[in-house]
Amino acid sequence: MNEDKETGKILELLTEIGEMLLISGAHTARIIRNLERFSQGLGYQSEIVLTYSGIVISIYKHNIIEAKTLARSIKIKGLNFETISEISILSWDVLENKIPFKEIKVAIELIKLKKVYRNIELYLLIPFASVALCFLFEGDWIQALIIYISTFTGFYVRRYLTLNQHNHLFALYIAATLSTFIIHFIGLLFNIQIEQALIVSILYLIPGAVMINSFIDYLEGYFESGTARIIYSLMAILMLSFGFFTSNMIFNMSIFKEFNVFDFSNFQALLRTSFHPENNTLRILKFILGGITSLGFALMFNTPKRALWTVFLLGALGYLIKYILYQELDINLILSIFIASTFVGISGMYFAHRTHTPPIIFMIPAVINMIPGLISYKFMIGMIDWVGAINGHKPSVESVIDTFSYGITTTFILFALAFGVAFPIIVFKSYTVKGKDLNELIKKLFARK
Repeated sequence: MNEDKETGKILELLTEIGEMLLISGAHTARIIRNLERFSQGLGYQSEIVLTYSGIVISIYKHNIIEAKTLARSIKIKGLNFETISEISILSWDVLENKIPFKEIKVAIELIKLKKVYRNIELYLLIPFASVALCFLFEGDWIQALIIYISTFTGFYVRRYLTLNQHNHLFALYIAATLSTFIIHFIGLLFNIQIEQALIVSILYLIPGAVMINSFIDYLEGYFESGTARIIYSLMAILMLSFGFFTSNMIFNMSIFKEFNVFDFSNFQALLRTSFHPENNTLRILKFILGGITSLGFALMFNTPKRALWTVFLLGALGYLIKYILYQELDINLILSIFIASTFVGISGMYFAHRTHTPPIIFMIPAVINMIPGLISYKFMIGMIDWVGAINGHKPSVESVIDTFSYGITTTFILFALAFGVAFPIIVFKSYTVKGKDLNELIKKLFARK
């Protein structure tokens, strides 16, 4: 009887840990590996089934026929890389040192209560990711100020709605509409050019982590979870596009055509011509801005503070590699992004044990700065022109071809980005990076082959 009670408590704990990992944005294989380490450390064997919205765990000691099973549905979704990292570290500690149940329970409660960043830090610092992206897309200081205001407002509203249990997709739509509305409004009010600000206006809302996780799930054979994640990503992108579309339609109304109150166009033109970095100065600038963008997304994902320097370094180097390959060596954009993201992925495996952090924790924010903002923006504008055609005016054949071309290119870039990150994780998945060097992992891999 006591043994049954003990098994029930351990099963509850494992389910709770699995729920925490799923809510925090861990991919399926990582959740299963962590839970298996916990169960083995506690003296049990486990069978685990995961979907994007639920978890089923069975544990037993000797005979699977005597297994106890617990299922739990999970509706809340989010991203908390600190939780993923801390649970991963704890799982190894349990496996190697056989930590008792009570100590594990206390540790899990402490992980739940841990807050990596204060709210004020998130609200003030995360918008700098959009600011850096704006400069990377050749924006000026005026547009950078506008994008800071729009991102701050959109992020605050989205987080408020999410924390108050509102639908995630609805929160994304409201945030996207509000962010682009602010940019359009200020652009009209001050008679300034806002294209670069619009290009990056909703990139901070793109579900990049979910898309990359879905790709990893597919490559590792977890097709149900991968499909659920990709469907969620597509729905999220659809809601973002609809928010972008809503704002554009509002400001295409004739009532807003003569809304200019101030004229800052000459001042903006002066700003745009006052600073033209070249050669090494331009490369250094791209390096720094790429790193700042990745840091902003790392904060959004609650990345552990000890890993922030790695996020900055990998994000900066990854973007610089992509820039040099595409802009200076005229290599295809998709191939350039694939090479750069693969570099981030492989380097991430090397840095993982140095920061005592699972590699995916800093790989994902490090590659977000390579999201195809300009091309996806042109795709959305093309689609808006179709839907918002006046008097039934049909788009030209060239416009249709261009729009579809942008859409297909965006899809392949996202594919290259995800595959570049996922590739080293899949290749080296049989070998933990804990306490090992990447060179040793490579030697073992090719020795086995």
